[in-house]
Amino acid sequence: MAIFKSDTFQVSDSSALISSFLSDPKNLIEILPKERIEDWKADDQSCSFKIKGLAAIYLILESADSNRVVFKSNTEKPFTFKLIVDLQNNDDVTDLSAQFDAEVNSFLGTMLKGPLTNFLNHLGTEIKAKYSQA
Repeated sequence: MAIFKSDTFQVSDSSALISSFLSDPKNLIEILPKERIEDWKADDQSCSFKIKGLAAIYLILESADSNRVVFKSNTEKPFTFKLIVDLQNNDDVTDLSAQFDAEVNSFLGTMLKGPLTNFLNHLGTEIKAKYSQA
């Protein structure tokens, strides 16, 4: 198992509101890198999309509460993984961090570290931007 982590982002809203947004798979399109996403589909419990030049991704909501939202891969291709967003209330802001737990060997993990860390930081940046506009 390889674990990839984002930076920590301070978001100007409650963890409950952010969790509510993230736990609806249909909302994920708002925080994904739009220029790289194709074939987007979503319902109340899952979503799927293709990252241009890479693999198709199928996510299903595994669990959600005000402290954590967890999506798991809905297929073993390209590999099984979980996308986890941790939320912690801290006065008037929420500290948000994301992690990607992937069932990959160390060689593939080394190759994925940069792109997945950038992807997770993109998610954090987009969530922070969404809630600073309110």
